[in-house]
Amino acid sequence: MIESRREDQAVVNQRHPRVIYISYDGAAEPLGQSQVVSYLEKLAAHCAIHLISFEKPGDDREAVGARLLEAGVDWHPVDYHRKPAVLSTAFDISRGTRKIREIAAGVEGPLILHARSYVPALITQRARLDERARFLFDIRGFWADERVDAGLWRPGGPLYRLAKHYERRFFAEADAVVTLTEASVPQIREWMGSNDAPVEVIPTCVDLERFRPNSARGRGPRVLWAGTVGPRYDFRAGVALARELGLPFTVLTREEDEARAMLDGAAQVRSVPPAEVPSEFAAGDVGLSTMLPTFSKLASAPTRVGEYLAAGMPVAALAGVGDLDRLLPGRNVGIVLTDSSANSVKAAADRMRELMADPETPARCRHVAEERFSLDDGVARYLELYKGLTD
Repeated sequence: MIESRREDQAVVNQRHPRVIYISYDGAAEPLGQSQVVSYLEKLAAHCAIHLISFEKPGDDREAVGARLLEAGVDWHPVDYHRKPAVLSTAFDISRGTRKIREIAAGVEGPLILHARSYVPALITQRARLDERARFLFDIRGFWADERVDAGLWRPGGPLYRLAKHYERRFFAEADAVVTLTEASVPQIREWMGSNDAPVEVIPTCVDLERFRPNSARGRGPRVLWAGTVGPRYDFRAGVALARELGLPFTVLTREEDEARAMLDGAAQVRSVPPAEVPSEFAAGDVGLSTMLPTFSKLASAPTRVGEYLAAGMPVAALAGVGDLDRLLPGRNVGIVLTDSSANSVKAAADRMRELMADPETPARCRHVAEERFSLDDGVARYLELYKGLTD
């Protein structure tokens, strides 16, 4: 079976486009599995894909490696280094640069360097390949500003200024840019200056076969939080909404201790493997995604929103994040809180009760997911972009 798959991949490797995909997120992480591996499994049917990813200890590389091998993706995992700060990232950049050069030396013809966010973009720049290489800058958000908004960097500090210097270069030299939101495009065009390369909006997509409307298996509706409870999110606003709705509250996160510390026993908190997450989502539940609305979040499309909608769940979010202000109330599939005040939470809860009482809400949520967040559509758009860069 594996030999047959390798023979098939040998045929693919003779085709265009040929892609080196660089991700600073690990392929074995939950985010990497949903937003890197799921795409590449499908793209590899049409492209020769090399994946460079930076892997953290403790993640299951063997299972992900088997998926990538079966799909025909040539995986080059590199160990991620966390400490010492800055120097560890510089070391990773150096290793990634060498890996790109090694791979490129064995590839003939046009080549796409698909950089998923800013650190991979710097790696591709440092590799300094010849003119046959095309640079696709897949921003995933305004990374430097996200670091400031999260309190990790000082506004105007040396790290921020250095990152913004490179950001200007990335936008000026990109052969194409991918962003997650329509709301971010005007700002990106401003930063690109005279560079008229295409800017494509491809949101965080969902495997609609995995995330489907499931029954609640005899229980009533609940409020669900899935994912990080870290500083990018207003977790307490989500807690307040769950309490105002008077529904059971479930938190699915790997940060169990942090979540429990903020809840005082007011919710069920547990961690589940990525493969089991879809079975936890049920039509009739309410999905929370209260990402903080900072400047950097103009370019954010929270992954869980598409997954909640695909499962038939209305979504609650904070106003000012990406395209959600228009999408959720505009398509009648969720609500946005203007802020986390008591009055805002009460008004949001009242509106959410109306959505939950509407028997058409689950089908409407699913339809929006199929229309806006389909993984197959996202893959098709990446493939079209690849072909445009190499034709």
